[in-house]
Amino acid sequence: MASTARGERRRATLVDAAAAILLVKGLEGVSHRAVAEKARVPLGATTYYFSTLDDLRRAAADRIVGRELVRMERAVAQVRPRRRGSRATAAAVVDLLTPGSRSDVVAWYERYVRSAREPLLREGARATNEAACRHVATVLERSGWNGAVPAHVALALVDGSVVGALVEGAAIARVRAAARDALMVLLNLSVGAVR
Repeated sequence: MASTARGERRRATLVDAAAAILLVKGLEGVSHRAVAEKARVPLGATTYYFSTLDDLRRAAADRIVGRELVRMERAVAQVRPRRRGSRATAAAVVDLLTPGSRSDVVAWYERYVRSAREPLLREGARATNEAACRHVATVLERSGWNGAVPAHVALALVDGSVVGALVEGAAIARVRAAARDALMVLLNLSVGAVR
């Protein structure tokens, strides 16, 4: 039993190391050698626990997706039901969708776009996108905006605003402000109260 627990810990260490590399360097950066170095284990450990590089990369992508799904669940649980204005509602949605630093947000959108070509990332991107849409709907509903804007439209607007601001080189505060302001306008338009 102890060796099984030790093996599970070793495997988890390898997956964590691979996930950390994936976040910074993308799929190409995840190699058996790089993961072994990051995890500070012998190179043979990676091939012992993962028969192929794709298995290791998939485990890393799944780990990132799992963390993101948990993070979104926790974030939406913090949004208590109460009437919010368009600015506060938009801020709550943007906070849900743009966690962490600028580099975290860039890494997320890189993986998301890359999933269109990379099957290893596609399932995770689909799962996080579906969860994000559900959670946006929940935030809108809990904020008194149920039915005002479809969640998938709000999500698409935030995604587009974030990517646009990132392309302009904006700092994370400006990225979030651009997405918040765009969603606020959409919410106001939905009730005919442009401010």
